[in-house]
Amino acid sequence: MEKWPTDLSPEALAQWVGRHFGGTLMEHLGMQVIEVSRERAVVELPVRPGLTTPSGHVHAGSMVSLADTAATFAAMATSERVSTLDEMPVAVSISSQIVANVKEGTLRAESTVAHPGRTLVTVTTRITADGGKLLALVNSSHFIRPSD
Repeated sequence: MEKWPTDLSPEALAQWVGRHFGGTLMEHLGMQVIEVSRERAVVELPVRPGLTTPSGHVHAGSMVSLADTAATFAAMATSERVSTLDEMPVAVSISSQIVANVKEGTLRAESTVAHPGRTLVTVTTRITADGGKLLALVNSSHFIRPSD
């Protein structure tokens, strides 16, 4: 299994991630990885049919999936050990506060690590719409599997 690279620029790491996550929910929903670094992860999701409620607003599950994706990459990038993709952090807790919604545009998740623990990483994610309108605040905890 290929190792998570630790020597790429944020943009190059985002491209690497995009190439290695084909066939996953991320690709199915249409997420685009913009940046991944030790400081933050940024993932975008264009609003389109299939991601919305019957009223046309973005489904809360679409927002939480976007936040979980960005937060997982942030947790992975902050880890100081080189891991394989099958050793990626696993979300064990996700709490979301959806404060607004939209019917069109692009959602942007920006995840920053609040606590870079050895076995539990805590991440805060802001989801915004075009123009920076806050849609949701998501806090998550990710279990880092111990090395064998």
